[in-house]
Amino acid sequence: MNKFVFVAPLLLAAATYEKVAELLAPAAAPTYVAAPAAAPQTTAGAKKAQGTAAVSDVVNAANAFLATLTAAQQSTVLQTFNAANVVKWSNFPIAGYNGRIGIRLDALTAAQRTAAMAVVQAATGTLPNEGFNEIQQIRTADDYLVSAGSNSAIFGSNIYFIAFLGTPSTTGTWMLQCGGHHSATNITFGGGNVTGATPKFEGVEPLTYTAPNANVLPTGTACAPQAQEQAGMVALISGLTTAQQSTARLTQTFNDIVIGPQRDGQFPATRVGLPVSQLSAAQQQLVIDAMAPWVLDADDATGAALLSTYRSQLASTYIAYSGTGAFNTVSDYVRIDGPNVWIELVVQRGAENPAIVHYHTVYRDRARDYGGNFYGTYTTALGTKAAAAAQTFSVFPNPTAGSRGLQVKLAKPAAKASYTLRNVLGQTIATHAFAGESVEVSTQGLAPGTYVLSLEADGQEPVTHRFVVE
Repeated sequence: MNKFVFVAPLLLAAATYEKVAELLAPAAAPTYVAAPAAAPQTTAGAKKAQGTAAVSDVVNAANAFLATLTAAQQSTVLQTFNAANVVKWSNFPIAGYNGRIGIRLDALTAAQRTAAMAVVQAATGTLPNEGFNEIQQIRTADDYLVSAGSNSAIFGSNIYFIAFLGTPSTTGTWMLQCGGHHSATNITFGGGNVTGATPKFEGVEPLTYTAPNANVLPTGTACAPQAQEQAGMVALISGLTTAQQSTARLTQTFNDIVIGPQRDGQFPATRVGLPVSQLSAAQQQLVIDAMAPWVLDADDATGAALLSTYRSQLASTYIAYSGTGAFNTVSDYVRIDGPNVWIELVVQRGAENPAIVHYHTVYRDRARDYGGNFYGTYTTALGTKAAAAAQTFSVFPNPTAGSRGLQVKLAKPAAKASYTLRNVLGQTIATHAFAGESVEVSTQGLAPGTYVLSLEADGQEPVTHRFVVE
């Protein structure tokens, strides 16, 4: 089965968001620890937590959705994967931007809409208030606006579009695009892997509300889809010293995000603000915690893999902000800018109700937007790590029992090699140096789930294999 795996694959197990900060903390010692237990079912609107997810699940859901459509509807959903089409997303309501591609949810029957959203659910994260649940809450915000008097021809939970750019498959390259007002999801697949979970736009107006009807979530459901995004950024800025805050503070005033829709690849040439390399270990953890609410919107395995990648790049990452640092006042702004990661949040005056504020946020990845297939200097060839790993070493048996261990065999003997075993959220469970052409990795005490083994041999770039403990 084709498991979700990012270009730098890490592992998967669900965890409640309340435990994210604890679980993302670096392991204190290279001794074996039990993997986190699987989380219970998440809040309404989110899919049931699961141990592993598969690209084949997304493809199956996509094909099931297509099977509900007429030939004309299928031709509207199925679009070409190219540079012109991938950028046709926006945060604006339908009156502000009508360039989206795909089919509108309100052009579908109720059964077809359910099938459409099942594709999005299969492709996104399971954590409460993140992933699919957050998308559902943001859609609900549009219904709330209508209930408060906004134009129902412009706003509504079904004035959203879904498109498949390329043909859904576990072999080729294609992209799932779903979005509308204040929400844009772009997930790219290649060769049965997730090769890009960005660009990802999220916003909300108002910041908190209750579902006015049962179109998306049960009537009366309390919604605050970006409370965790705000809380993470507040904790990050308030965790700095006065001198650090001064270095991180920008002189500009921002009225919107910088790298929004139709600004693909236009990242600033120079990073500004406070280098994360100057922070303590605890402060650096706050940076990871602040990233998490955006990054974990991706499927659980991809989110964990990306957080691990961004953690490894903290030495070259910067944070910057302007305004109060509380992110509750118009023009409050913050960004995290790393070699790959780019996250922004800005506070704006309410568009439908100027007496309140609302958020615009974006999450991008310089190397992985649209799967790394377009846009200049940050374009990369992705989806090849698994093949590289297979040429370097093999692991067996896979799956394995916790008591059996894992046999690792290199394609050729190494004078100096080492492996690192990590758990679901990128924590190091064990490391070991060795020489020769084989080594045994103990799996004693590991909880059932998916793990990743990274191996470096004779100074070459590390490569990874996933394996399952039953």
